Order: sequence, then C-alpha cells, then structure tokens
Amino acid sequence: MDGDSLIGCLMRTLLFVALGLSSLASTMTADASMQAQVQSYAEMVCGTNLKTGNPEEPSAKKRCISGLIKLGNNAFKLAAPSIQKCKQEANFFSCIKGHSTDTTRIKQAAREHGREIKTMSTTPHHLDSPRLEKLGEAIKQVLGQRSILWSNNSKTWGCKGRNLYGYYRIKNELVVMCQGFHNGDLVELIDTLKHEGWHAVQHRCRNGVPYLNDQQIAARLPQRDAINVHNYRPKQRRLESEARVMAKINDVQWIQLVKDECKGKEKRPYKPDLGFPYSTF
Repeated sequence: MDGDSLIGCLMRTLLFVALGLSSLASTMTADASMQAQVQSYAEMVCGTNLKTGNPEEPSAKKRCISGLIKLGNNAFKLAAPSIQKCKQEANFFSCIKGHSTDTTRIKQAAREHGREIKTMSTTPHHLDSPRLEKLGEAIKQVLGQRSILWSNNSKTWGCKGRNLYGYYRIKNELVVMCQGFHNGDLVELIDTLKHEGWHAVQHRCRNGVPYLNDQQIAARLPQRDAINVHNYRPKQRRLESEARVMAKINDVQWIQLVKDECKGKEKRPYKPDLGFPYSTF
C-alpha cells in the first residue's frame, strides 16, 4: 500500500470513529437530559403532599425520589394518587412498580380535563361586550392579566351545580364568573363582574376595610339585599353589602374608584432573576 492510500485509509477510519463518538455523545446527552427531567419531576412531586399541598415528610420524600428515578421515563406515566399512596409504604419502589397501568386512567382523566377546560376561558363565552371588556381590564390592571375566569358550568372552579353568579377567590386573587348560570343576561353579568371585582379591591387594595361607612351602605342597600346578606357570616356582611352597592354605580365611576383605591397596589408580574437585565413581554 502506498503512502497516499495509507493516509486515505487512516482518514476514513478516523471519520468512522468520530461519527461513532458523536453518536455515543448524543445518546449520552439525551440520556442525561432525560435523567435530569426525571430528577426535577421527582423532586417536585415527592416534595409535596399531593393531597394536602403541604411539604412532604422528609423520609417519605427521600424514598419517593429514589423510586421515581429508578423508574426513569416511566415515572411520568404514574397518576398522582398512586404516587401519594406509595409514599406511605416502607418500600416505595416495590409499591409503585405495580401502578404501571396508570396510563389508561391518565388518558381518561386527560380527556375529561380537556372537556372541562373548554368550559373555562379568560374571556366571556360567545359574548362580545365592550362594557364587560372595560370593566374586566380595570380588574386585570390590579390583579394581573389572567385574573378573571369565565366558567360555563365548570366544576373545576366551583360553578357547576351551584346557584352562584360568581365569586372572588381570595387565596389565588381570582375573579370567577359563573357565566352558565346567567343564561345570557348581560346586565346581570355586568352587575356580577362589578360586585366580585369590588371584592378584589376590598381585599387587595384596602386590606379588608370597606370604602363606604355603615350609614352610606345602609342608605343605598336595597331592602331585599339587606335581608339576604344576613345569611353571611358577621365578618362578611359589611363587605358583601358594600359590594352589592358598588355594583350599582355607573361604569365610569366604578372604574375610576378602582384606579384610585388600588394605585400603587397593583399585582406586579413575576420577573425571575436571570442574572442580567431584561424586560417582560
């Protein structure tokens, strides 16, 4: 074999070796990436009690993380109730291996959740109203752009099967509109949005202190509402009465009051520290 042929042979051999190493590196990178995903997922679901939402007991958390990492990619196929149940077992891995059939139940739950999601929206269902849009925007300026949920008989947000026009969820700072119960009554929807939106003002911007005094509330509250609010707990009656009064004032005045009472108290968008300056979208 002459020199040129030998060099050519060596070059081809080196090329094959390089390609092989590249393929191996890609496989190792993919495996490492998957392992990192499983590790992250395990720390999330194992560190929290999936029933109560409280931090998980340390030894149960440790057993759970170890077991899910052993399962690898199959960890993503497990249902939350199965994981939580096996956390209580001394041998988490032996317990969780028997739940590999959770996939079917997960798919069924996903389909049900998909149908449920269609009954919820951040905008009114099949309704275009400039009044609702302006009032909603005033609330979103205080609570954030995804702070109003329109539920069309959704069980997820507590509207299905209940005689509720809407409610303000204090913990999550969400206004939930039970649109399906209004039967398309626009005036009623506007009244409810202003009512629940004012509850947001009371809690977010006024620390639970009413804007109106007792005399002002009593003078403006209809007799029917005055009787109805007695069904509420004593601490809630004054706030509920005021919200009913504020729902009846005109839109322009209501929006201006929201701006005035919440100035400087608006919920700021979450901005993680990335180690360098940037602006949100």
